[in-house]
Amino acid sequence: MADRSRLCRTLLTPRQPGQRECLSHHITSVAHRNETFMSNTFDSSDQPIAIIGAGVVGTMTARSLMKRGRRVVLIDAHDGPAALCSRANAGIMAVGHADAWASPGAVGSVLRALVGREPALKVTRLADPALWSWGTAFLRNCTGKAHHRNSDRLQRLSRYSRNLLSAAEADLGLPQDTRHDGGLYLFQNQAQFDTRTASLTGDGLEVMSRERLLEIEPALRKMGDRLKGGIFSQEDSVGDCRLFTQRTVETLRGSNRLQVCFNRRVTGLHRNGNRITAVETDQGPVECGAVVLATGVETPQLTRPLGFVPQIYPVKGYSGTWQVRDPDGVPRLPFVDETELLAVATYGGKLRVTAIAEFAGMDRSLPENRKRLLDTYVRRTFGDAVYHNNATYWSGLRPTTPGGPPFLGRVRRYDNLWVNAGHGQLGWTMSLGCGELIAQAMGGEPGALRDVSEPARWLVPI
Repeated sequence: MADRSRLCRTLLTPRQPGQRECLSHHITSVAHRNETFMSNTFDSSDQPIAIIGAGVVGTMTARSLMKRGRRVVLIDAHDGPAALCSRANAGIMAVGHADAWASPGAVGSVLRALVGREPALKVTRLADPALWSWGTAFLRNCTGKAHHRNSDRLQRLSRYSRNLLSAAEADLGLPQDTRHDGGLYLFQNQAQFDTRTASLTGDGLEVMSRERLLEIEPALRKMGDRLKGGIFSQEDSVGDCRLFTQRTVETLRGSNRLQVCFNRRVTGLHRNGNRITAVETDQGPVECGAVVLATGVETPQLTRPLGFVPQIYPVKGYSGTWQVRDPDGVPRLPFVDETELLAVATYGGKLRVTAIAEFAGMDRSLPENRKRLLDTYVRRTFGDAVYHNNATYWSGLRPTTPGGPPFLGRVRRYDNLWVNAGHGQLGWTMSLGCGELIAQAMGGEPGALRDVSEPARWLVPI
């Protein structure tokens, strides 16, 4: 059962229309506040670095590069930052649960999903050749040795990133919208709880009885006798990923080192030998000195003309958001229901619930039965503590690699093309750390971490 939970978590979100915009925006007060943060350590004649993708991963990469004095052009096809994966995800920085999906137990889950017997795991596009190629590589990573290696990479990335969060909030002068009080992993099945706790390893994890859980989180009382026990992870945080990303972009715009190009669809990359010299868009080229692809599930389509295709497959997820009526009736700590395989978090006066891992290609539709699943859980677990008549729902695509870790590093055949993509359900969790590692590598600095990337022949990995 613990292996099932690795196959179904968080989610992404749909595209947003909007006006065309390409801005280099200066706000004097914000720039003054961040004078030290934006220190000029590079010659102003240096060409800017183009970052494609203004989600949380691309935005945190921009922050890390600008912290080192680099000029950045942030390019996105939508009308603002955090329009897809970062828009309505769970909001949990799940350091205590940063395990690779691919594991020995995942094989059984996949087989059950193929015959429709795995409620939280769906395969609705079985004939997709990309799924079969990705799935073959996924199964190769389902050995105990590979699972241990990939989980170690994810855990090191997640902890490194989590340790950077408070400093980022302070450096950017952002309101403290995130909370760092830990997270819970709950079990409604006694055998599942016993199995998981018997094999529990890792610092910062505490096994809790039902009574102890209700003591620290009274809002769980509606689960009644169904709640058997749980695990507390002191390293987890929670916050609005979209709001954090938007406010970071707004703050970075206070420097004349950031140019933001929204509503620009990237059509290709202009090559000159082994270098990328410009990003081609539907509004003309954007010249640059280097490129970072923070493009999630769009990465394979963008790189195919360049001669390599990263194995990143979209794993569809769903979320619902409810306005809170009674703060005492909803949980203060975020939690993952390991039995029903949903993630729950409360922040900003709203309750967010995410569920399902669905292999449906690039389909972003939102079927009514998926909404009902989320609504039924919320009504049963939280009752009238939320307003049920104004819930909003989203669906989106997690960019998932076969092994679990993201692709981090430089493309082998190009001197100035970098990839930071494939973070799966842990994009918010790993974004700060991955952005920092990319900036370190691009600047020739010693890396804070080594051997954390998903390997590939086309990649010089971090």
